[in-house]
Amino acid sequence: MLGRYFTIAVVLAGYLAASVISTTAYADTVEVSIYKRRFTPQHITVNKGDTVVWINREKRQYHSVWFKEQGEPEPDYFFPDESFQKVFNEEGTFPYECGPHPDMTGSVTVRSPDQQSHSQIDDARQQELTYLVKQDCGSCHGMLLKGGLGPAILPDNLRNYSVDDLTVVILYGRPTTPMPPWKGILSEMDARWIANQLKAGEIVTNEP
Repeated sequence: MLGRYFTIAVVLAGYLAASVISTTAYADTVEVSIYKRRFTPQHITVNKGDTVVWINREKRQYHSVWFKEQGEPEPDYFFPDESFQKVFNEEGTFPYECGPHPDMTGSVTVRSPDQQSHSQIDDARQQELTYLVKQDCGSCHGMLLKGGLGPAILPDNLRNYSVDDLTVVILYGRPTTPMPPWKGILSEMDARWIANQLKAGEIVTNEP
């Protein structure tokens, strides 16, 4: 079972989504979670003017978010439960790394709001989303989606939750848990497609 907390998170996120999804013209805040020496999501796309917040969810490890290739000085380290944020006002793709752990890398792609695509999910995008569920979601929910750090997300475990509920959780995450918001790299349409596939058991889970 996903538990009572998940139900509460869904309800709270639902109120948030009702306003945020319908007001995409405004600047937004996108969260990147740092856990087990990994940026999640590792690569995100945001709109010009958005703010990205990196939250350290480690138990003991400190990190930094260093846009080294842009010639910026390394910022101060931040420790568990602390965060670092940056506003992106220029379009382009900006790679970054963790200063004390250079094997930890990520990137932020900044676009103008009118570049957001509202097209249907084509076959190529479906393959990308399926890969994301297997690899990124599977790293926490188990490679077979039977549970790990996060709960199982097989159809039987999701039967009490609607596609709308799951779409909101995918987009906005679960506060105070390692579950990050994926709205930085997923559109509402992407998240709804994933939710439908999980509910129907259509995403193949027996292949890593």
